[in-house]
Amino acid sequence: MLGARTGGARTEVSRCIAASLQCQTSCEEGMARLKAQGLPADDDAVRLLRQCAELCELNVRALQKESRLSRRTASLCFELGSQVARAAWLEAQDPASHALARDALHLARACRPLVFAA
Repeated sequence: MLGARTGGARTEVSRCIAASLQCQTSCEEGMARLKAQGLPADDDAVRLLRQCAELCELNVRALQKESRLSRRTASLCFELGSQVARAAWLEAQDPASHALARDALHLARACRPLVFAA
């Protein structure tokens, strides 16, 4: 059972999955915006968003498959979501960046119960 492996209830798992999907979309859109502004694919900001999008996708798969690694992927999403939220909030002052910060912070908050569950 998934709840036993992650230490979380199904509702918490569902919230983490939904937040991961939304954050993945926001990170992919953020990467597209940065590339359209001329930043290269190896720029730190682009790489951070790519890592976040890929981790979100992995987290969804791990949670859906009830993987024993799902607590670890949720933990990484908690950490990386916090980093993306901070970077998006501090580095740009436009509505798209603030939306990305909101979605990344939501990811961190949604996955946190899975990380710190007993």
